[in-house]
Amino acid sequence: MSRPQTGTVASRRSWSHRAVRRPVQWVLLYGSRRSLTLLLSATILLWLLVVGTAWQFEMETLVKETRAVQTLFNTLLGGIILFVSVVLSINIAALSQEFAPLQVKQAEIEDSIGFQIELEKLARSGVSPAGLRAFFWFILQAIRAETEKLRTSASTSTNQPLRDELLSLADRLEAEVSEIEARLQTENQRISTLLLASLEYDYARDINVTRRIQVEHGEHLRETESRLLQNLTEILTFFASGREYYATLYFKRELRNLSSDLLVLSLPVIVFTSYVLLAIDAGLFPTWSAFGIQPRLLYISLAFVVALSPYVVLSSYMLRIVTVSKYSLESTGFTLNEEELFAEDGPKFD
Repeated sequence: MSRPQTGTVASRRSWSHRAVRRPVQWVLLYGSRRSLTLLLSATILLWLLVVGTAWQFEMETLVKETRAVQTLFNTLLGGIILFVSVVLSINIAALSQEFAPLQVKQAEIEDSIGFQIELEKLARSGVSPAGLRAFFWFILQAIRAETEKLRTSASTSTNQPLRDELLSLADRLEAEVSEIEARLQTENQRISTLLLASLEYDYARDINVTRRIQVEHGEHLRETESRLLQNLTEILTFFASGREYYATLYFKRELRNLSSDLLVLSLPVIVFTSYVLLAIDAGLFPTWSAFGIQPRLLYISLAFVVALSPYVVLSSYMLRIVTVSKYSLESTGFTLNEEELFAEDGPKFD
């Protein structure tokens, strides 16, 4: 009787984990940055109104008898101008790196074509597509094809330990490829979707496993299996290089999107914040209210959220940029996976 209960508890925990994980993934990765900005701004506004209502203080007295509110908006106004200038300067510096002589641009294009030709030789599936999404899919299909060949060859091996390791590697690769393909089956064609689809794939571990099998079982590997393992190692390396390249494209695009959103938002916010300062100085405030909220509390809270919006936009973009950067470390054959770092069955040295 205990087993069904255990299964029920496990399924509830799994559902609870997914229910928590999806909103977190939306905030950190998949959600529109503009939508997240609106959500964060609404949350800040609600928090200010709740605190202002629960903590009974006279906003009129605070505005008339002190200069705290005026000083706050003066600081925000100067900060917005400086903040937008710094962000745009960083974007201009990043853009200046795109300027290069014709020969440099030609060399970059030739390197890109050479990369595709080398992959096509390994995949033996014709010419690779030019689109990023289709090219990503091309690499995945090449990994799947080599994995199926490896499974077929391993199933006829007479060496039991070697066969188990090869079949385990094939199972892992097929599971990883299927998971990435499932994420790619979306109508969203953005670069970020292509990148995020493979973000959690620890390719360094699979490359290490293929190399270890070649070293430890080199004497027992047949020529076909040795060639397939070598091909898988090289294709996985191409996959890793492609993902890191997509990460570079993504960071460039996000910086451009951040700069354009700040340009559109900053001027209205500066004008509005200046008007708020003039209104506070002249003592002119709207008299309308909503939901029984004190008019000046509502007006000051709205003005504060608007003045804070450029920083909220930056926070929305940086949440995703930092998350992607965390999982897309420098191109390397090493892994920072915690399971690998603290594994007790690691290599032993005499």
